[in-house]
Amino acid sequence: MAKRLVDTKELLSYTSLGKNKAVSFAKEHGCAIYIGRRVLFDLNKLDEAIDNVQKKEATK
Repeated sequence: MAKRLVDTKELLSYTSLGKNKAVSFAKEHGCAIYIGRRVLFDLNKLDEAIDNVQKKEATK
């Protein structure tokens, strides 16, 4: 079973982006989940956001 929520370090590895770009992209697309002071990122929502970006780019 694959993880659904990941921390920042795993987000960077998953997206192959730098810290600032990966975190800002995830927050802009509603993928960030706050549990106390901890921030986790929902990979299901992130995959949907990436798919939507790809579709927008393909229609240009």
